[in-house]
Amino acid sequence: MVDFSKWNLSKSQQKIADYLHKNIDVVPYMTESELAKACNISAATVSRFWSAIGFKNLREFKHSLLQDSSVTPASKVESALKQHEQSYVQVMLDHATSYIAETKKHLSDDDFTQAVNSIAEAENVHLFGAGSAQSLVTLLSFRLKRFNPHVYTLAPSGHEIFEGVIHIKEGDVLFIFGFVQASVEINVLLDYAEKKGVRTILMTDLLVSPMLEHADHVLFTSRGDVGDFHSMVAPIALIESIVINVGKQMGEHALQNLHDLHQVRKDYQDKLPKK
Repeated sequence: MVDFSKWNLSKSQQKIADYLHKNIDVVPYMTESELAKACNISAATVSRFWSAIGFKNLREFKHSLLQDSSVTPASKVESALKQHEQSYVQVMLDHATSYIAETKKHLSDDDFTQAVNSIAEAENVHLFGAGSAQSLVTLLSFRLKRFNPHVYTLAPSGHEIFEGVIHIKEGDVLFIFGFVQASVEINVLLDYAEKKGVRTILMTDLLVSPMLEHADHVLFTSRGDVGDFHSMVAPIALIESIVINVGKQMGEHALQNLHDLHQVRKDYQDKLPKK
C-alpha cells in the first residue's frame, strides 16, 4: 500500500488519497471518471494526482497494487461484485461496450485484412492459447473447421506442445492468443515459426510487448485494465469478425462446406436432432 503521508498533497489530492486508502480493494476496477465522481472532484484533478504520488497514471498505480498479495483472483471478483451490487449487469455491459470501442480504436485494419487472407489461404491452421484463452481457441477452431478441416489445437503448456509443433510447416498459419504477458511457450512458438517461415497471427491485449515484433500480424483486443476482471467480449467479437471475413474470402468453397453441413444435418435429423 502506498504511504500517502510522505507526499505534500493539496486538499483535493488528500481527498483522493483518503478514498483510495479506505477503498483500495475496489480501486483496480474503477476508471478515473468513476473515481472523480466518488470523490466529488474533477477528472482533471484525478489525472494530475498520480504524478503527485510517484506514478505516471492510474494504470501504473493499478499495476503496483497487483504486486500486493492481497490482490488475488478471488478478490478481483469479490470486490467487483461489492462495487456494483445494485446495477452490476448494466455496469458490465457498459464496460463491454468500452472494451469493444477500445479494440476498434487500436486494431490495425491492415493487420486484420492480412490475417484473414493468411487464414483463408493456409493449408493448415494451428491454434495456441493458455488459461482462459483456451475457450477462445475452442471457439475459433469450431468456427474455422466449417471452412477448413485442417485446424489443429496445440497443447497449452509444457513439453506436450512439441507434439504439435513438429507438424507446423511453411504454408501453415500459427494463431496465438497472448494476453497479459509473453509466456515461455509463446516465445518458443514465435521463434520456431520465424525459423520455419510460418506466418504468425497474435491476438493480444498488449500495446507494448517484445512479442509484438515477432508476429507477422498483431490483432489488438481490449479486455480491461490491469487488475480488472478481464472480459472476453471483445476477443469473441473479433473472432466472429475474423471467421465471417475468412468465409467471404474463401468464397464458394466455404459456402459449399456449409451446404454440405446443412445436407448432412437434414439427412440425419431424425437420428441426431439439433439441440
